[in-house]
Amino acid sequence: MMRIGYRGMRLLGGALVDPVGTARTVSRRANFEGALLAAGGCLVALGLATLPRQLAVLERALSATGNSSQDLHYELLENGLIRMIVADRLIPSPTILLAAVGVAILAEPLLALARDRRAALWTVAVIGLAPLLVQGLGDIALTYLTSFDSRPSPGDAISIANRFRTGPMLLWRGESSAPPWLVVVNARANLVSLWCVVIWAIGLCVMDGGRLRGWHLAVPLSSVAVGGVVTWILGPLVFSAILGRP
Repeated sequence: MMRIGYRGMRLLGGALVDPVGTARTVSRRANFEGALLAAGGCLVALGLATLPRQLAVLERALSATGNSSQDLHYELLENGLIRMIVADRLIPSPTILLAAVGVAILAEPLLALARDRRAALWTVAVIGLAPLLVQGLGDIALTYLTSFDSRPSPGDAISIANRFRTGPMLLWRGESSAPPWLVVVNARANLVSLWCVVIWAIGLCVMDGGRLRGWHLAVPLSSVAVGGVVTWILGPLVFSAILGRP
């Protein structure tokens, strides 16, 4: 198991620095189990690494205010907020995770792969998640470097681990909070998701003989778009169910 995971880690690292060479390696010898084990383990570990800081911020935000009704409200919210924080960190970028599945499903009939070649395609889909590791490291750094001069809000305990911005929010310079639509777009269309799209496109190109075609890029782009729409629609329902009623 350790050896399989180590090989998977090498594939993920290779996808970041040499996506073409890594895709060629995968096309010759698929390692779906190793890539999945490495990606899943690393993403969960990076996500959970921010929990101590987030829970400390939440404890400070929910500390007694002297207002009995406010304190009761916070007490009722506490368990739901903890569940929400844990769920948020256990499932990094649901849009990209759904897109990885979409890439494999959509590309399979286009590549007309033999049954024994499907594992290579699914390995390409998994190694395309490698940029999420960079996102995770950025989240950890900003989570522990961010400080609060005043009492944080309960929402700060959640948002503190999502401040590593690589999307259009980088251009927001307003003093007020960014509009909700910009926050939604930023979480789904950013440099990390674009990096994933590039790795997937390269992988599909290599598996298709090495000649770039339009659908090699169209498949991952459409998968990210569909994944973004699905998570945008279902996101509020899922988080409401996790938070529960106070």
